Parts: sequence; C-alpha cells; structure tokens
Amino acid sequence: MKTRSFRWIKLTLPLSALFAFPLWVNAETITGTINGHECAHSGVSCPAARLDPHISLESDFVLMVGEGDYVFMPNLSRDIKVRYVLDTVQIEGKKHPRFNSINVDIFRVKKGGKFVTVWTQKQADFEYQALYRDGLAWPGQQVESMNKHDR
Repeated sequence: MKTRSFRWIKLTLPLSALFAFPLWVNAETITGTINGHECAHSGVSCPAARLDPHISLESDFVLMVGEGDYVFMPNLSRDIKVRYVLDTVQIEGKKHPRFNSINVDIFRVKKGGKFVTVWTQKQADFEYQALYRDGLAWPGQQVESMNKHDR
C-alpha cells in the first residue's frame, strides 16, 4: 500500500516563511536637497536663502529627490534638517513600504565635492544611552551618588 507523500509541505513551509519576511528591510541610499515640507508640497523651492525667516515657519523638512518628489525623514531631528537646508545631502536608511518616508541610518552632507557623514543613528543611540544610563557623565563613566557627599 502506498503512503501519501508530504514532500511538498516540507518544501513550501520554509519558502512561505521566507516570503513572509518584509522585503523593505534593505537599506537604500538617496541623494537630494533638504527643503521645507510646505514648500515641497506646493512645488516651490524655498527658503530662498539659509537665513530666510520662512525657515522658522516650516513645521518639518523633507528630502527633495526629484521634480516634485520628496521623502520624509521622521527619525531625524528638525535641528539637523534645518542646519543643512538647501544643501545636497545623501541619506542611507530603510524606506517604508507604504508611506513616503525613510528611517535614516546615516546622514551625509556634500562638502568640497565629497559626502561627509554628519549624523548616524548608531551614534545617536550611543549618546542617548550614555546620557540616560550613566546620567550626566562621560559615556561609560559611572555617576556617584549625591548622598555619599552629603554625609
């Protein structure tokens, strides 16, 4: 008597697990310029200069990647975006599969014809841990209790 072969289950189960893993985890590198979101949404390039008062009115800044196309960078601080407004920048990170945003891992600015790294998520995480794990101390330095000095 012949038994039924379940070889197809052994083959399809690992393949289905492989395809269930999101394909958007690959890092992308995108080059463009930083622009205000409201201006980018309107299709205009503004501010006209770095010291334009219009910068203070912008709620967020985006990376312009083409004529009218832009990408949000939600994990990047507004301060960093403002500092490099109108500059040519290159970001590396993971693009969201549904939304027009990218989780930035590395932020580079073009200076002197080459891109220079000015911010990384790894360094930001390190500084955050150093501040909140160690308190107000140098990274890795342990903070002594204030009660010890009060005695």
